[in-house]
Amino acid sequence: MTATREQLLSAIASTRAASAKVRQSHSTERIVSALAETARRWLVTDNPWRERAVVEAPAATGFSVAMVHEAVGLTFGALTKDAFEELLRREVGDRRPFHGPGIIAHFLAGNVPPPSINSICFGLLLKSANLVKVSGHDPVFPSLFVESLRGIDAGLADCVAVLDWRREEHALTETALAEADAVIAYGDDETIATLRRICRPDAHFVGHGHKLSFAVIAKDAVTKENLPSLVEAAAFDVSVYDQQGCLSPHAFYVEEGGQLGSREFAAALAEAMAAYQARVPRGTLSVEESAQIAKLRGAYEFRSATDRTVAIWASINANSWLVIYEEDPMFTPSCLNRVVFVKPIKNLESIPKLIERFASNLSTVGIAPMNPALSGMNEQATTFAAELAKVGVNRVCPVGQMQQPPLGWNHDGRPNLAELARWRSAHRSRLQR
Repeated sequence: MTATREQLLSAIASTRAASAKVRQSHSTERIVSALAETARRWLVTDNPWRERAVVEAPAATGFSVAMVHEAVGLTFGALTKDAFEELLRREVGDRRPFHGPGIIAHFLAGNVPPPSINSICFGLLLKSANLVKVSGHDPVFPSLFVESLRGIDAGLADCVAVLDWRREEHALTETALAEADAVIAYGDDETIATLRRICRPDAHFVGHGHKLSFAVIAKDAVTKENLPSLVEAAAFDVSVYDQQGCLSPHAFYVEEGGQLGSREFAAALAEAMAAYQARVPRGTLSVEESAQIAKLRGAYEFRSATDRTVAIWASINANSWLVIYEEDPMFTPSCLNRVVFVKPIKNLESIPKLIERFASNLSTVGIAPMNPALSGMNEQATTFAAELAKVGVNRVCPVGQMQQPPLGWNHDGRPNLAELARWRSAHRSRLQR
């Protein structure tokens, strides 16, 4: 239900009051324990909040029930005490007393759950008041998370108010922004630009706009022995969250000259996507989304009949997934909903040039192979990652982990806490003799 101006102002006042109490009563360790325990309980199969999400989220998000279960595991599985400790160690060091802005306004996109839940957690770690404007795409997860936190620490949960109003209700947005000392916003580039323009000049603005991701498969990764596990990992990255997130790969560049070719990779990827679909069905599509996929599928089916540089593999029914092989190396954004391109590439060094026109929108690149013995990238991948960074890529990871960044990753290259944290210092006076 749409919030009223009176409800908005009341929420701002109540969360400010709760935040003032938390700053006096809660250590950072206490907040970490409450957040980690809340997340741990979500991972229990019969947790009532998880059960409610499974019932309520599919209609709002469009995800299947199986995908909601997958989302719960990925979202809350990342919120461990160790993960919070590592985030704090990296961003606030010795944990001198710190706090965040008086009130943070969170404008959530709702396409995938993790950024929304993480944003709320970061605001609580900063001991700020948090006004959360949910998206119509997902009003469920943020609300249920805050209510589940209330059972662990009611005082901390009182620091968060979850509200909803239509984006056309500009007066409510302006009221929220007029009160906010900081704004964390997720959405398309137009939404981010609008919010940035009308927020207070002295407010700290953190905007996360539209982003694109892709993956690169080096030739030594495409072997008969490695292929099954490789395509399973690749299919997961494409299919989870129905490819709706900024970390979802739109394309796989496959280096030529390996034991197996890029067409064999594409065919195996299609089988792996079919297997994932059988386990975790894709959610409901809108009429527009269905039409986009059908149009794209028809165009490539027509081309593949006479053009050997093009091939497709598609689900039998309902356009559940689609793999398009195309030898044109130019990066092509997908229409999403488990539609992915596979493109052969002669030299990995040519990829940065192919993607540079999307530089401002690049997020994550998955790479295979990695070097498990060193728990990191091999020398070739390290060099390649440095070249990708020059054109705007801010995260490189193994294929299969694109959708599972650590809690403390620098989203869009920015810190999560340090940018908003303020430290309190106490100095003893030195008496002169």
